[in-house]
Amino acid sequence: MPVTAPEHGQHFTYQTRVWMAAAIAGMGGLLFGYDTGMISGAQVFIEDDFDVSSSGIGLVVSAVTLGALFGAIGSGWLTQRLSRRAVVVLAAVVFVIGAILAAASPNVEVLIGARLIIGLGIGFASTVVPLYIAEIVPSRSRGSMVALFQLAITAGILVAYLVNAAFADDGEWRAVFALACVPATLLLLGMLVLPESPRWLVARGRVDEAHHVLDELRDPEDPRTGQELAEIVDAVEAEAARPKQSITRSLTSPLARTILVVGIGLGIFQQITGINTIIYYAPTILKEAGLGTETSFLTTAGIGALNFLATVCALLFVDRIDRRRILLFGMAGMTLSMGLLATLFAIGDFGGVLRWVAVGSLFSFIAFFAVSWGWGFWVMAAEIYPMFIRGQAISIGNAIQWGANFLISLLFPILLGAWGGAPVFFVLAGFGVLALVFTQRLVPETRGKTLEEIEAEWRRRAGVAVTA
Repeated sequence: MPVTAPEHGQHFTYQTRVWMAAAIAGMGGLLFGYDTGMISGAQVFIEDDFDVSSSGIGLVVSAVTLGALFGAIGSGWLTQRLSRRAVVVLAAVVFVIGAILAAASPNVEVLIGARLIIGLGIGFASTVVPLYIAEIVPSRSRGSMVALFQLAITAGILVAYLVNAAFADDGEWRAVFALACVPATLLLLGMLVLPESPRWLVARGRVDEAHHVLDELRDPEDPRTGQELAEIVDAVEAEAARPKQSITRSLTSPLARTILVVGIGLGIFQQITGINTIIYYAPTILKEAGLGTETSFLTTAGIGALNFLATVCALLFVDRIDRRRILLFGMAGMTLSMGLLATLFAIGDFGGVLRWVAVGSLFSFIAFFAVSWGWGFWVMAAEIYPMFIRGQAISIGNAIQWGANFLISLLFPILLGAWGGAPVFFVLAGFGVLALVFTQRLVPETRGKTLEEIEAEWRRRAGVAVTA
């Protein structure tokens, strides 16, 4: 059921409806961030309650990423059989079930299972929410609208850090998990009043419904508004006219392989350059640097606040500066920050000012990530894939991204204990150098182009016919 609008102030209400749709769907990111950030503080008390080893706590932390991997894989199949909106509703239901089970866990095994369920919800949301937003908003504001998903992630992480700090004295980690039910319920109710994706509707032959959705979500004074539906219909008809082939053959075609390399590479490098070592293990890193428990929690909350505020700033220029340029700038800063942190751990003396230089390196890494790769991956992943593989390709890319996330979150505490901080952080900085080379050579520019124009550009590059 589409969002309704007041009769007066047509231009204003069109913008309001677009922002409302993106903001409600983006609440999937809020849950993503909250369920990601909560474990950084809760793990300390979980260790005490269940007497968990370092490898055990690694499983508790990483179980959510393993669940997200399976959720991302499953979302590709689901988007072919259900609407984008229906999959987001399903994600909200899964979030609620996982949060209740985690809060009531009698032992660590049940908690790991609950974290797997929460991960399924995150996998669904991280795949389908950016796709849904990209398909319903105007192309000129697509970057900032999809970036709302990342803003919601950072807001969720910040809220989780603040909730952790509020319950730090009591050790009530179960309450931290239970509170996730609130945004999950709001997401569920909100999605029920949003429209379906017009591209999904056209692909199902429901052109009149797609026309109605576009009338509600587009500027009536924009000359391109009347052309968009025709472009979507042409793209769908051209795809239908091509020889039918299995999704496996579609994904392994020369055109798809080229695009998948870019999409998968962006997802892997977003993860293995160090962001989740900070998000999941910030208190642990800060303790290693010599900060006390209370100071570590407060500093971690500061990291969450910076992540959120830097993402807010990023929204101001997302659609004004080339995506590729921002990715290169951000990764350069991230790599230098991680290299500085590694050097400080190699020195091994965190007395005096060096302790706060270490803290500063964490803050600078977060700032550079938030204004670039934090939102950049989600925007690019929602933009670069052509219609004929979009749902499955995003699913595969996100699944591999979550696989990288799982390995990093599982291995980090083990390697930190076995190797020490310096080697681990130098390896992460090395991955940053590789990410710079990858982005410079392979990542295309997508700013200001419609999804159909981006697909046509990929086809021209690959020497494949744009129309059948």
